[in-house]
Amino acid sequence: MITNIRTFIIAITLSLIASGYSNAQNIAADNNPNSNQPKVATQKFEVETQSITEADESMEIYLKDHFPIISDKALEEVITSREYKVERIVEGVDTSGKDTTYRYKYYYEVGKNYLVDTARIMWQLNIPEFRSRIFQFYDNDTILIDTWNNVVGTISDKTYTGYFAAYKLRNWPSWKDPDPKKAHLNATPPGPNNPLGLFVVHYDENSLRYFHGTNKNHLVYEEKRDLSHGCVRNDNDNIAKMKEFIIKRVVKKDDLSGWLDSKKSMIYMIDEADKFPVEIIYKTFDINSDSFGPYIEFYRDIYNYSSGKINTQLNEPSLITLTSKENIIEEFRKEFNKGITVDELSLIIDRLLKDKKNYTKYYFADLKAKYLSK
Repeated sequence: MITNIRTFIIAITLSLIASGYSNAQNIAADNNPNSNQPKVATQKFEVETQSITEADESMEIYLKDHFPIISDKALEEVITSREYKVERIVEGVDTSGKDTTYRYKYYYEVGKNYLVDTARIMWQLNIPEFRSRIFQFYDNDTILIDTWNNVVGTISDKTYTGYFAAYKLRNWPSWKDPDPKKAHLNATPPGPNNPLGLFVVHYDENSLRYFHGTNKNHLVYEEKRDLSHGCVRNDNDNIAKMKEFIIKRVVKKDDLSGWLDSKKSMIYMIDEADKFPVEIIYKTFDINSDSFGPYIEFYRDIYNYSSGKINTQLNEPSLITLTSKENIIEEFRKEFNKGITVDELSLIIDRLLKDKKNYTKYYFADLKAKYLSK
């Protein structure tokens, strides 16, 4: 088990070592391979240890401490970038019998966006997809950092679309059921059994809707996730990462380091300069790309907006995009526009919309082979 003192020493050592190394090599900072993901220059880190395991562990500890919301995929990319050099020093062993004949140096390539002192981010949620994406604004680019599962509001207690800004934080919150019929009940005290979890990020000043943890973490991984009173529930590990990240890399006006391990109920109003954008969209399909190529995925119209019944006072209509042949063709041509003609795409969509299943990836190369090969 690595102690906090050792972690601190490793982090400082890595920072000092890294300051003397840089190169022009570029890597994608993507956790979900996408052809549109910008490339980010890297910084070379040198770690001197007696084993690969210890070097990898040291590198991982440093990155998680410096950039808590770094994804597992990004960590893997850093670790697999490892190169090493062995230098002969002297012959002999130390008093414990450990071989000290050789010095082992390991080199890692780390995206420079993960090394910033102050980070600018955007939290974007797609309601019917039940997923949010964390983006970082870095060097005039928008970089996808990670994708998280979420629980959103029911059809009677909807999560609203809109352009917002995170403006308030709550640590170890209490919770009062908003149902008027339960007004007589006492508030649930802070702690692991609290429905809000251990941390809250407020973004909508006009309604009781915000990002928070949960006391039912398993629901974040259920297929049907329109279950809340309108708030956005997160996996507790993810909201804990976001708490640490906001405290270390986003809020700069005040020192909130005392919140990191605190179990006190505290509220903090974010300074205007430290607020970060939150975008809530309602999109029942998505065209994207991964290592297998471009694909389309469909989502359930959980609020039945295709009926035309949309409360435009509570929602931003421009952020609602429903599944239609026209919308799919427009987005495909804007994002990819290659490999399939408009006529071919039109035929594929006509057939796919009859056969599709929600929350399933359909790769365009497979669709072309299936629907156009006959």
